[in-house]
Amino acid sequence: MAANVAGKEIKHRVRTGLVSSAEKLGASELRTRIEQAKVMAESLGRLKGAFMKAGQMLSIDASDFLPPEATEILAKLQGQAEPVDFAVLRAVLDEELGAERVARFADLDPIPAASASIGQVHRAKVDGVPVAVKIQYPGIADSIDSDIALLEKVGSSFLTLSRREIDLHDTFEELKTVLHLEADYVRERSYLDRFGQLIASDPRFLVPRSFPELSSGRVLTMTWEEGVPLNAWIRTEPSREARLAFGRAVLDLYCLEFFVWGVVQTDPNFGNFLVRDDAGAQRIVLLDFGASVEYDEAFRRRYVQLLRAVRTGDRDVIVADGIDFGLFDRRESPEVGDLFAQMLQSSIEPFDPDRQPFLFRDEAYAARSRDVIQRFTRGLRYSPPPRPLLFLHRKLGGIFQLLRRLDVELDLRPYWDKMIA
Repeated sequence: MAANVAGKEIKHRVRTGLVSSAEKLGASELRTRIEQAKVMAESLGRLKGAFMKAGQMLSIDASDFLPPEATEILAKLQGQAEPVDFAVLRAVLDEELGAERVARFADLDPIPAASASIGQVHRAKVDGVPVAVKIQYPGIADSIDSDIALLEKVGSSFLTLSRREIDLHDTFEELKTVLHLEADYVRERSYLDRFGQLIASDPRFLVPRSFPELSSGRVLTMTWEEGVPLNAWIRTEPSREARLAFGRAVLDLYCLEFFVWGVVQTDPNFGNFLVRDDAGAQRIVLLDFGASVEYDEAFRRRYVQLLRAVRTGDRDVIVADGIDFGLFDRRESPEVGDLFAQMLQSSIEPFDPDRQPFLFRDEAYAARSRDVIQRFTRGLRYSPPPRPLLFLHRKLGGIFQLLRRLDVELDLRPYWDKMIA
């Protein structure tokens, strides 16, 4: 994959040396990025596991930097990658549940409804009830540690070449931890049931119901819930009211998860949302709770304290709180400290009372935010990504990208009040 991507980059650079017009240069750039995205999506989709998860992260986290055509290709990794032959997964099903319980599945479809990084979903019926049977790829849990070790080696080699002394070990340990959590279907079923109970009274959301007797460490059976995948729903160009309702619902859910319940489904993959119409009312089906992470009350109070510090606008207070919270290494230069404070202030700019309602597709804000983040990360010499916030902020970043895709304007003052209360 690396050789193919690099080869296409070399071809692009050769072409750019032979053309003079800006139009032709732009066309070459676009064609190259699309070709590279296709190579990555195909390769990562076959590799599964940690590598496919890395591709999913790229499809969301790099969407500001890639052309929409390339992002659309990588987005296939969010719900429909290259499937594994059902005969391979049938062996896992038999081994996990035994012939007697497997016999309870009627009309088990060998063609997958979805192929993800850890497992594959097949449709069936149990006592006449449509179900989704999520089956883990054989050997996937055993490959996580070696896959992460290889990714860490590549990342560390890059930092060595760039003369940075950032220790990424904790970052990759966190990635390894979350992937192992996702590979534990017993744990995922417990969070599926827990979120179902927590959200039962909110008619805007629906969580599938699990079948404990037809589930195990590598098989998870739940009710099949109808709905339009989020990416497909966005392409239908829903009304402004529908998009606003979806945006508010997602923000409300996040505030409940982190600030009230202390348990967050940290995977922002758009494939984890389905949208459906129930008697004229929009309803969001929530899927995949394998990456659920709990945050204790002390951590959440400390987080709120940092938000309050950032709101003061005092550079020294922000840096001191960042060091105390483990977000920033005190050995960094004063200039990088200034950029750290600017970056955090930029991150809460959407909540500024003078900017309400906030337009998530504000290109000027996006450009300023990208600029300060890039200057900050280029200046870093010692500070790794903060392990406790890695997946929490990935979820937040995913929500922001989703709201950009929805092209909505929202008054965020009530959400800021909820967060710091």
